[in-house]
Amino acid sequence: MSAKKKIEKELEKENIIKEIKKAQADVITAEKFFQLVSEPELVDVAIYNLEAKKSRYRYLIKIAKEKGIKKSLKESLIEAIAK
Repeated sequence: MSAKKKIEKELEKENIIKEIKKAQADVITAEKFFQLVSEPELVDVAIYNLEAKKSRYRYLIKIAKEKGIKKSLKESLIEAIAK
């Protein structure tokens, strides 16, 4: 594999991990919003938003697994949980 390909692959890996971290934060924010709302219209919005954020997170995890980003992903998730 050429050096350029290795760099591109590493950048792609870093971008996926970055997106996963962002997706995690988005899920947490959506969960907090869901817990705070009480008006029926907002509850529906909160549920929809939370499910959309979770779906994106699951998709990114699937992509990471397909690309073999398991170890780095695990380390990143542990770091995110520790913070």
